[in-house]
Order: sequence, then C-alpha cells, then structure tokens
Amino acid sequence: MISIHRKKKNLISQLYPVNSVPDGFDYWYYKLFNYCLGIYRYNNLPASLPGREILANLIKTGHAVIFEYEGELVTTQTQIYQYDKYYRPTKAVYGNPRIKEKKLEFGVNSEIIYLTRIQGNLLSDQMVDSGLNTFICRYARLLADIESTIDIYTVNARNISFPVGATDQVRKSIEAFYSKVELGDRAVITDDRILQAFRNVDLARQLTGDKLNDWLIGRDKILATFFREIGVKFQQEQKKAQLTEDEVTADEQLLLINVNDMLEVQREGLERVNKHYGTKITVELNPVYDRTNYQQRKEGATDDNSGN
Repeated sequence: MISIHRKKKNLISQLYPVNSVPDGFDYWYYKLFNYCLGIYRYNNLPASLPGREILANLIKTGHAVIFEYEGELVTTQTQIYQYDKYYRPTKAVYGNPRIKEKKLEFGVNSEIIYLTRIQGNLLSDQMVDSGLNTFICRYARLLADIESTIDIYTVNARNISFPVGATDQVRKSIEAFYSKVELGDRAVITDDRILQAFRNVDLARQLTGDKLNDWLIGRDKILATFFREIGVKFQQEQKKAQLTEDEVTADEQLLLINVNDMLEVQREGLERVNKHYGTKITVELNPVYDRTNYQQRKEGATDDNSGN
C-alpha cells in the first residue's frame, strides 16, 4: 500500500513546475484558447461539421475553409495562397491524412470564413496574422512570467536561509529532511554527527522586497486586459467611484464593437457557405459572453427594484 507521503509526492510530481515559464506558457495558452472557444455558438450545423473545429481554425489561422468530402461538409486547418489583385486569397491546401487531398478554390468547390477584417495579405509584402493565436501567445507568455515571479517570491518568503553540507552524505540527509518539510510532514535527523558538518546561511532579506501583492494585482490586470481586447467583460469587484459614467459607457461600446465585429465577419462567410451548399448555418454570441444580454438583464433588474 502506498503511503500518504508517497501519494503526496506523486501528486506534486504530476504538477507542472510553477516557476517554469515554458510550462506556465503551455498552461495559460490552452486555458486562454479554451476561453476563446466559448465565445461563439453555431446553429444548424451538419453532424460532419463541428462548430468547435470551425472556431478553432478561426482562432489559429484567422480563417476556416468549408468544403465537401465524401458527400459531407467538413473543415480542417488550411493554408491559403494565390492572391487576387487586392491580395485576397483564392485557393487553399491542407495536409490532413484523414481527408484525401484535393485542390480547394473559393467559390468553386469550397468557401472561406474569416474571423476579422484582416483577410489574407492586407499588406502586399507580408503575411498578417488575422486570427487570435499570436494574441493568445502574447498574453500566455505575460501570465507565465508573472506566475513564475510569484512562485519565486513565495519560495523566498519561506526560505529565510539555505543549508550547506560538507559531504555528500550530509547533502542527502538534508534533501531527505527538506523533502518532508515542504509537504508539511515532520522530519527527524537521527545522526547527530551530521550537525557538525551542516550549517545554515541566512539570506539577505533586503534584496527581495515584499512585491507579492503587486504581482498578484498585475496578473489580474493582464487577464482583464486580455478579455477586454477580445470583447469580454472581466468580472471583478471594483469601486464605482473609480470610473466616471462616460468611461463606463466608452468601455461598454468598445467591448461590443470587438465581439460584434468578429461576429459580423463570420456571418458574411456563413452566408456564402449557405448559398453554396444550401445550408442554414448561423452563428451567435454565447449568451454568457453577450454584453447586450447582460445589459438588458441589468436594466430589467433596475426596473424591478424601482417598481418595488
């Protein structure tokens, strides 16, 4: 039977090291990507065409190509090419081993849906990322950096000294001692000879000021900014006195512009899909993220309270 101590060690070993920026980046990238996957909702989709795949392609590349394969509508990650005189793509290729390769031409045997107004090569000499992938990466890196810094601060806060051992045997005994202490277990040194070859060196506490609260606030502000840029209100408590009515109104308008603009661009693409394939696919904001619904509920609650 595995001891409680061993179970706790196994559990901790399965967690990614919080101070590792690469591991933290992976964690936050998929977390933020998952948030974005929940913003829009598709209706009347055929069973062969998952809405999650459409939105995932839009987020990663800025476009989703819909085409027919073995009598069913499908989508997969594609690369667009062969631009017209306005640098808009006209064709696409893909490398999905599960779907037999064929040449895709928009308006002929496929249709393309965009996420933003930046479609293809907005500038003739360079490719523009019109999805949210780079955007998510930037915020994932910021959050990973801050999380790593927070972890370093918390470790420094409880490590007021570091141990020094004169021999390899002492080092192993010290490691065994601290491996239990870090899990909250009791630890005992049975060989008092080790004490003669062991000492603690105090850390210079003045070199590491108390900035933990600042970093925690910074993490929340970065998350709030991320949601604000994609047009989602970050729900957090704040004093109303800190914002004027004009600032609140401007903030609400900006949020609506962001999500509604991406929504409108998708609807334009779906109109082409519906016309080409005779479908009736629609897209809408997930009610959880729909600020107009939130405002209507808010106004309704205000009317109810005033009536009472």
